[in-house]
Amino acid sequence: MSSLFVLGTLLVIGHLFTASGEVKEVGRLHYWTHVLYARLEPLVIRAADFMVSRKFFTANRWGRGLLWLTGKLNLLLPHGVVIPTSAAIRIVRDVEKHGGSGHIAVGSCVCQRNLNRYREPTIKDMTLWYGAEIYLDHFGDDYRLISAEEAVTMLKDFHRLGLVPVAEFLMQSRRWFFVLCNCDAEVCCPTRIYNAVGCSLYPGPFRAVRDPARCLGPAECGACLSRCHFGANRVEDGKVGLDPARCLGCGLCVTTCRGKARRLEPRPGYRGRLLPWEYERDDARDEAQGGEK
Repeated sequence: MSSLFVLGTLLVIGHLFTASGEVKEVGRLHYWTHVLYARLEPLVIRAADFMVSRKFFTANRWGRGLLWLTGKLNLLLPHGVVIPTSAAIRIVRDVEKHGGSGHIAVGSCVCQRNLNRYREPTIKDMTLWYGAEIYLDHFGDDYRLISAEEAVTMLKDFHRLGLVPVAEFLMQSRRWFFVLCNCDAEVCCPTRIYNAVGCSLYPGPFRAVRDPARCLGPAECGACLSRCHFGANRVEDGKVGLDPARCLGCGLCVTTCRGKARRLEPRPGYRGRLLPWEYERDDARDEAQGGEK
């Protein structure tokens, strides 16, 4: 990375996007704490993979408790909010609208890269705002700047391939939003930890609901069974049922339901603990049904 870019980074320090739509400078402590995390990230990912890959931590009562406690107390583990693709698209467009160019970068999936375990696509780690500056500065060989339109095209492709958009936050703080992950349930550590013990991911502002009369059943459709990463769907009486408690609100089942039996609705009681943007407007819900607008 050029010395000019490094100097610019030190002067600007990065940006964050607030709930009111303002762009503010990130403080030095905030910035350098995240730089430290970026350096420690390979160790964090490998440690998480070690735990979630062993039955002691997933099938043993005491081990599960330890894994859950680690996920809850370890502030350096990113915690993500699951969102539909339409919300992810609106985020990257807002980044360019409020911050101009130079605040969206993409690189290889950090879980895949650090675990040497690959599942296509591999280029899907989308860093934003100050996160883009940090990863370009410190891992410039693996990351490149992209425009909002290129990011939108990639997000649509990820949706088609069945990846889950996750807005990731460091330190479990809404001000520390730095990346849009595009996750799977095979390699992605946060998703695997969530499926094992129910932490490291948070339900987003939407959840899926179904109309049983319109469900075509697994014989004629069944796409929701393979598209869901969180085990929210099950076959019952020739139809595919839905467990609302396990639905995190990605919308992957909604956009591929051949019977149009599913839709997203605002999650009751959602307070936006981490995600500072409001996605519960009617237009946002309408967009989410299509997933790729």
